[in-house]
Amino acid sequence: MSRSASQSASQSACSASSPPPNMSAEQAALVEKHPCFSKGAHQFARMHLAVAPACNIQCNYCNRKFDCSNETRPGVSSSLLSPAAAVQRFAKVKQRIPETQVVGIAGPGDPLANPNATLATLKAVGQHDDEVHLCVSTNGLELEDQLPKLLEIGVKHLTITINCIDAAIGEQIYAWVYFNGRRLRGKHAAQTLIDRQLKGLKLAIEAGMLVKVNTVLIPGINDWHIAELAEELQRYGAFVHNVMPLISDPAHGTYFGLMGQRGPTDEELAQARSDAGVSMAQMTHCQQCRADAVGKLGEQVNVDEIPEVVPAELTVAVASRSGEYIDQHFGYAKSFDLFRVGKAGVEALAARDIEAYCRGQNECDEDEAQLRMSRALHTLEGVDVLLCSRIGLPPRQALQEAGISVNTELALKTTPEALEQIRQQLLEKSAQGSCAKECG
Repeated sequence: MSRSASQSASQSACSASSPPPNMSAEQAALVEKHPCFSKGAHQFARMHLAVAPACNIQCNYCNRKFDCSNETRPGVSSSLLSPAAAVQRFAKVKQRIPETQVVGIAGPGDPLANPNATLATLKAVGQHDDEVHLCVSTNGLELEDQLPKLLEIGVKHLTITINCIDAAIGEQIYAWVYFNGRRLRGKHAAQTLIDRQLKGLKLAIEAGMLVKVNTVLIPGINDWHIAELAEELQRYGAFVHNVMPLISDPAHGTYFGLMGQRGPTDEELAQARSDAGVSMAQMTHCQQCRADAVGKLGEQVNVDEIPEVVPAELTVAVASRSGEYIDQHFGYAKSFDLFRVGKAGVEALAARDIEAYCRGQNECDEDEAQLRMSRALHTLEGVDVLLCSRIGLPPRQALQEAGISVNTELALKTTPEALEQIRQQLLEKSAQGSCAKECG
C-alpha cells in the first residue's frame, strides 16, 4: 500500500471512531471523559494502578516485568501495589492532577486473575471519589464469574483483549490457558479462552457496560482474520475496536520477539484498521500504556515526585488480650477495640465482636477459613489500620487486599502509647506534605 493510501485508510478509521449518533445520554457521559474511549477526551488524565501481578494465560507477545522503568508497553510496572497503597497513590495523583477522571487496573497480569486485590482497590477508590470512572482491562477468561462483583462496585468501562475467534489462530498466540485448576494447551486452550471471552463480552454489554475490544495485530497469524473478528464484535455490540501493533523487540524477552516474529508496518496497521472499520468504530490513538501509567495519554507522570496525601484521621482496630497492651494474635481475637486517631487526638469508638479466625490445627479446612476471613473483613469494614501482636500470612494478605494496613511493630506497647505513636506519624507526614507543597 502506498503512503497516501495508508493515510487515507487511517483517516477513514479515525472518522469511524466518532460516537454513534444513537448513543444514550448515559453512554455519552461515560465516553466524554475517558481518553481511551474517546479521542476528544484528550484533556483528561487516567491512571493505572498496578495491583494485579498474576495472569491466567500466557500470550506469546507478553513478558510481564516488575521494577521496570525503561520500557513503555503493557505488562510492565515500576512496582506492585497493595490495595491500600494504590488508594493512597490515587489520592496523591488526584490532588496534584485534578483532571484525572479514570482509574483503571490493567495488570501487570490480568486484573480478574487477581480478583481480591482488583475489587478491593476499585471499591476503595470509588469510595474516595464517587465521580471517578472505574475501568478494568482483562483477557476475559474470568469475566463471566467476576462480572456481578464488578457491576456491584460501579465498574462501567471494560476493555477485553480478543485477538481471534478461530482456535487454529489462537493456538499460535497463546502458549497456555489456566482454567478450572488445569493448564490447557493447543486448540483446546484457545477455544476455551475464545468461548469465555465471547460469553463475558455478551454479558457485560447486556449489563450496560461500555466495552472496548483490543486486538494485537500479528502479521502472518491474525492479520487476515481482523475483518471477520470485527464483524463478530459488531454483532455482539462492542462499543469500539482498538487494533494495536504487535510489539516484538527481542530485548523485551517475549516468545514472539525472541523467535523473530515481526510487528506490522504502518501500512499493514492502517489496512487492518480500515478493514475492521467496515464493521466497527476504530480507536486509533492508543498509546499501549504501561500497567502503572499516570497522566494524559502520551505522558508518564512520576508519582514519587508528588507529595504524599496525609489523611485527616484513621480508624484503628486493636487486638488486645489484656485490654491494656497490643498483645493479641489476630487469629485468636474475639473482639477489637476501635479508635479514631486524628491530628487533634484519639477518640474511643464502639468495640466490634468477631468470630475467631483460628480454630486450632484440627480445624484448618480451607473453605471454612475463607468463610471466617470473609466475616472478619465484614466486621472490620471501614478500618484503616489493624494493630495486633502477630498474624499469619494468609489473613495479613487478605486484610491488605481489602485496604487495611496491618501493624505488628507496635506489639507489646500499651494501647495509648501505640495510638499516640500513630498520631505523631500523622502529624509528621502532614508537616512534610505542607513543606513539600510550599517548597514545590
